[in-house]
Amino acid sequence: MASSLVPNPVKLTGRALKIMQPNYSLAIRLKDQNLEQELANFYDHVYRDHQKYRKYLVKPEKMHIHIASMHLGTQTSLDAACGVLQHCNDLVEKYLTTNPVLRFKGLKLYDTGTSVTTNICDAPTELASLVRELRLRFWSLGYVAKASEMPPRIPFFEGNVIPSGAEFALSDGKVSVWSPRITLMKLHGADLSRKKREATASFKSATKHNNGVVVEDGIARKLTLNDFFGIPASVIQRFE
Repeated sequence: MASSLVPNPVKLTGRALKIMQPNYSLAIRLKDQNLEQELANFYDHVYRDHQKYRKYLVKPEKMHIHIASMHLGTQTSLDAACGVLQHCNDLVEKYLTTNPVLRFKGLKLYDTGTSVTTNICDAPTELASLVRELRLRFWSLGYVAKASEMPPRIPFFEGNVIPSGAEFALSDGKVSVWSPRITLMKLHGADLSRKKREATASFKSATKHNNGVVVEDGIARKLTLNDFFGIPASVIQRFE
C-alpha cells in the first residue's frame, strides 16, 4: 500500500472552470494480487457485456482509495505537493504499526450515476486516522480542490485516534468527511457535460410525449433524469 498523487483526466475550455477544477487526487495505491484479480473480474464483465461503457473503466492496476482532491495549476505547485507527501512518513509510522486489513463489499452507483464504486467495510481505526490527518495536513498547507481562503495550521494530534468527522469540524466544513471507496468506472471531463445536456433533453422529451411514465415488468413508474444520464444500474446488477 502506497500513497501517491494521481492525475484526474479533465477537459475544460473555460478559464474560470480550469482554475477551479481539481486535477490531482491524493490516493492510496492498492497492491494486492487477490484484490486486483477480483477487480479485474468486474473490468472484464463490463468490457465484455457492456461495450458502450468500456471507455469509463478504470484499469485494475490503477485502482486506488481516494483520499482528497486538489488543484495543482503549475509544475511548481505539483513539485511542492509531492514534497509534502514525501515528508508524511512520520504519519505512516505514527498510525500504522502493522499492515491494515481492508474488506470490500458490494458495488453501487455513486454521485448520480457518474461513477461505480465498491465500499470499504469498517476501515481500521488507525488507517482512518492516518487518512484524516493526511487530508488536514494538505488542506492546512493550501492544497484544496477549489480556490478558497488560505486555511489555518492544524493542531498536532496526540495518540492514535482522530475521531470521525474531525476533518470537517476543524476545517469549518471545507474538508468533507472521508468516504472510503474504490472507483471502478467514472464519467469525466467534457464528455460528462455533454451527456448531462443530452440526458436533460431526452428527459424533457419523454416527459412531454408519454407523461414521463415507463412500464417495467408490468409496473408503471415515473421517469427520472437518472434514466437518461450516467452509468445504468444494469451494468452492476447481474454482476453482483
